[in-house]
Amino acid sequence: MIERTFDMADTLVLERIVEAGRKLFARQGFHATGMRDIAKLAQVSIGSLYHYFRSKDELFLAVVRRAFAERLSQARELMGQGLPAPEVLRQVLTAYFAQLAQEPETAQLLSRVWAPEDPALWRKFSGLWEEHARAIAALLEEGMQTGAIRPVHPLLTAYALLGMAAAVTLRAAHKDELAEELRRRGAEELADLAWRALRP
Repeated sequence: MIERTFDMADTLVLERIVEAGRKLFARQGFHATGMRDIAKLAQVSIGSLYHYFRSKDELFLAVVRRAFAERLSQARELMGQGLPAPEVLRQVLTAYFAQLAQEPETAQLLSRVWAPEDPALWRKFSGLWEEHARAIAALLEEGMQTGAIRPVHPLLTAYALLGMAAAVTLRAAHKDELAEELRRRGAEELADLAWRALRP
């Protein structure tokens, strides 16, 4: 995203664009979605769209970052309330899997991040893993400082947690009985697995 200050009107337009991108990338995939399609759904001109996002890559990154930021913000808020680490894990994962169940488009979108459509796309977006892992590692470091979790290698553990969530998300994006079961039980099972690895 272009680095500059946005006023309230800009923020509302940005929200419409990012939401339109979320819907279309999830439904159609990265390659099949054009910037004109996104502009039309967001009800902005193509010129306005390029005013906010220089490329489709940049918009896709904004869409995915927003989805991750929502979960990260929730985790920080729960930690700030003094909730025990297992409860923070459970609530964050419950919200995540509830979203996957209620919004199949989100599951499709995230599955496209974890398993991009081609190697070139993976190279473009692989930096997202690093961003997400470092944000999770920062939370783990906070948990270690307070004694809420055992000493771990924060970044390695963050990648492991991301990998678990990614594998389940990929399979949960399908439309069959197993996918439904994973969406239904994913939060509980993953929270339990994560806590077994992190508990003091």
